[in-house]
Amino acid sequence: MSATTEQEQQNRETAIRIAEELWNKGNYDVVDEMYDPLAETHAVTEPDELVGTQDVKDWAKKYHDAFSDFHIEVFDVIARDDFVYGRYRLTGTHDGTLESPQGDIPATNRKIDTWGMFEVRFEGGLVVEQWNSADTMDMMEQLGTLSG
Repeated sequence: MSATTEQEQQNRETAIRIAEELWNKGNYDVVDEMYDPLAETHAVTEPDELVGTQDVKDWAKKYHDAFSDFHIEVFDVIARDDFVYGRYRLTGTHDGTLESPQGDIPATNRKIDTWGMFEVRFEGGLVVEQWNSADTMDMMEQLGTLSG
């Protein structure tokens, strides 16, 4: 296996910083700093592709509004060429309305604890494309929104 290049290490650190600054601290300014203005986001939770920095901010805010203690912890973050891959544990308390393509979900005050995976592509040190796949079925089950 080849050694990680300086650019790969920088991309890895950027992906980890995005998790901490954007998702855990709600620092939306980090998006303008670390994303290409036309970055594309593909997320299993979103029916449409998200394009641009404002869409990324709105996507994060949706979860911050629904989970006041929203938190992710990243694991196994690996950088190869222009890509960074990893998985994460997502926790929080559903104490706000969660916007959903199937209809808004009012606060249940239930806690969630689930997993997801991400892939981020960089160009020139900026995020240009990202994929996110959280275990939404597990999350919805924990929120009590699935009918069995």
